[in-house]
Amino acid sequence: MSFGRRAARALLTTGLAIGLVGGALVAVQAPPEPSAPGAADLQTVSYSPPRYRMIQANIKASMGTARFKKDVRKVVGRSPDFITYNEVNGRRTALLEPGRYRVWRKGGSPYKSATAVAWDNKSWAATSKGIHQISNKHGKPPGQRLHWGIRYANWVTLENRATGRNVSVVATHFAPKSKRYGDLIRPSARALNVLVKALARRGPVMVGGDLNVQYAGSRYPREIFAAKHLVPTYDVTQQALVTHGRKSTIDYVLARGIARFATGNQRAIGLESDHNAVSVDFSPLPVTSTAGSDRVRFGRGVVVTDPGMSAAEEQSVLRTVLKAINSTKRGQVVHLATRVVTNARVVRALKRAKSRGAQVQVVTAERTTTSQMRSLQRVLGKDVDKKSWAVTRPRGYDRAGLRASVLLVSRAGATPAFSFSSSTQMSASAGTGERSGYLSVSRATYDKLLTPFFAAAGRRS
Repeated sequence: MSFGRRAARALLTTGLAIGLVGGALVAVQAPPEPSAPGAADLQTVSYSPPRYRMIQANIKASMGTARFKKDVRKVVGRSPDFITYNEVNGRRTALLEPGRYRVWRKGGSPYKSATAVAWDNKSWAATSKGIHQISNKHGKPPGQRLHWGIRYANWVTLENRATGRNVSVVATHFAPKSKRYGDLIRPSARALNVLVKALARRGPVMVGGDLNVQYAGSRYPREIFAAKHLVPTYDVTQQALVTHGRKSTIDYVLARGIARFATGNQRAIGLESDHNAVSVDFSPLPVTSTAGSDRVRFGRGVVVTDPGMSAAEEQSVLRTVLKAINSTKRGQVVHLATRVVTNARVVRALKRAKSRGAQVQVVTAERTTTSQMRSLQRVLGKDVDKKSWAVTRPRGYDRAGLRASVLLVSRAGATPAFSFSSSTQMSASAGTGERSGYLSVSRATYDKLLTPFFAAAGRRS
């Protein structure tokens, strides 16, 4: 199975969402056509300054000082905003913060000082710093003076000097599997989640580290990270970089609260170290309206909202649905499967799409037809053999194995084959709380989801 297929299947399994919203993690690819004036709504695939660059660098502890300095110069030479370092417990702090950079790591212990966060002090000011234990298991490999199962993550919360935005950056390094202390990947992931959840109250959280686990392997703790919306950039770009020997992918940049950023320009940087560094660019997205436009473009990314965001940002999943429906034109087709459709904004958007000449087909799992559904049926009808309809099929919905909501649009703005699968039903509370969903712009995914959609409605195609 190809990497792209494995990544897509994993994402659908965990219930993450990929897409473009008034703040979604978005994979940046080729620049699109220029937008019409005033049409910079959700976002096009390209993104613009300010750009925040993050680099994760594991610089081998046993390297000589000259080679270490060379690697630091190469990393700093890319002008990152943030750097996460691994294996630096034997290095002087002054070597980690050349020029305008500053660094934080807890001193006094080789275990606590092994990871470090550096930042561009010209652009960012540290508002708080700390350290968090990731694992605490004894066991020394032959010839080593340290217990490899004792690990810490150093973290810094930073405020952008120009915009006032807060970002927390975490440097971590998981222990490799060993017969001396076992496999610490999953408990380390849970311990990292505790820290990330606490820091997320302040804003987005970026994590860099050597996790000592293969991205495509069975030991990768995907469901643990997904539970707290901690997403590796590889999920978004669908490109896993080679970061270590034997074509391994064990170094990561992950993020939570990324309903505020686009991401792109991901690349591996060759170092003197036995690891390649990972460089990723993030760019803040505007919080915008849900008005439709035929120039709007959607791309794969992650749509995740957390309580504590602004009221607009907290509605990112709902906004994705509304934006896609509102971007349809005459002759295009909207398919919506949702357990309930009691959200007044969604009902209005569906009716307006029908009035513009789009075909609108809706299936729900409601056991009692709601007033909103009856209102929709008066406009769309109930005959599934026609072009537009709205029906309740609780048994069919369950048999089809559909998620809480699935939205398929033949063409949403400038994007054909729009597919959105979410754990959020289109109820009155769809725009509040912790939500997530998966958006694809793949024709294969679109066609694959059409089959259970029609099965739920009791129609072949």
